[in-house]
Amino acid sequence: MVQTATKGDQAPEDVAKAIANGHAAAVEFPTMLFPDDAPVGLVAQRMVEGRYDKAFLISEVKRFTGVTIDVPANPGRIVAVIPQHGYWSSELTLTDQAFRAAGYEVDYVTLRGERPFVYGVSLDTSFRDQAWNAAQVSPGEAALGNRYNDRTTTEGLRLNQPRNLDTWLPPTPRPQHGEAAREPYRQALLKGLSEATQYAGMFIVGGAGAYMDYGGNTSIRPLIRLLAALGRPVVAICYGVEVLIQATDPKTKVPLVWGRLVTGHSEQDDYTDGTTNVPVEGGYGPNYGAATITLEQMIKQYTGPQGGFISNNGSPYMAVADGNVITARTTPDGYPAAMLALAQMHGNGQLPTKYVIDGDGLGHVPTLAEVRRIAG
Repeated sequence: MVQTATKGDQAPEDVAKAIANGHAAAVEFPTMLFPDDAPVGLVAQRMVEGRYDKAFLISEVKRFTGVTIDVPANPGRIVAVIPQHGYWSSELTLTDQAFRAAGYEVDYVTLRGERPFVYGVSLDTSFRDQAWNAAQVSPGEAALGNRYNDRTTTEGLRLNQPRNLDTWLPPTPRPQHGEAAREPYRQALLKGLSEATQYAGMFIVGGAGAYMDYGGNTSIRPLIRLLAALGRPVVAICYGVEVLIQATDPKTKVPLVWGRLVTGHSEQDDYTDGTTNVPVEGGYGPNYGAATITLEQMIKQYTGPQGGFISNNGSPYMAVADGNVITARTTPDGYPAAMLALAQMHGNGQLPTKYVIDGDGLGHVPTLAEVRRIAG
């Protein structure tokens, strides 16, 4: 006979019942807008048709944040970090178009300076994901993504020669390299970071390739810390948030996001296994969606008991600003994240320090009830 000690001397059957009841009660079944009705599709179509200009952008920032922005001519440059081995189309295209409409030049960077490839499903209006069994891509998003994926268009040509992260910012030396590596590393890093001070902000594109390219990458972390320390917006989208949260103080290892509110790809949105093959350019590749630990759980751990995770699942948009760290939940949400960044950059301090966009033109200061966090 198996004998076990249970809390309060409960019968094992009662413990099993309590756990089963708790798991069942916690399941959420929010509704989701279909792509044809989702507001992001209308925005993408407007971009395709060339009707997304600076005046419209300013009105969008006002609609989402309540902030009136004043953007000068030629405001500067933004750096976009893109997964070379699979990015989700709208996470690049919508964010890129918003910053360009404001007048920014956008420089692309990939792991080795090669053209990034797009996940084919992010261009496919018939694709239905595992979690929602719902179509994910609107006709407007697909059309805009195809323009970027076409190597002969203006947008496609820009992707042909991205910056090379490997040669721009050095990786942290490993123990095998020895003390002799310290000073050359310092000098190379200083040179790269000094050049990076030209950027007014950055955004990190998601897609499962972000896990593979940047999950353990040590070159990108000083870049994130630099722009954050300069008070410039650091935007991370979907799985790009996994890259952001690993930017830590090199000595204390305290994460940049410690004590902050962050969103990202939630457990409700995640794949539950890693066996599904999804179409990529030139063939099929593995789905990296089922990480050994979910992004939601990673965020809770990296933000700590005073920070936390926010996600209003099923809402058409979800982006969170906490200071100049801005995060976006999933595929359409680089767009509202760009609205938050521009409100910060050009709103003369009108945007509250903590601000959440969780609908089409809907934003608010977050409440404690919205935050999921680990216990202190």
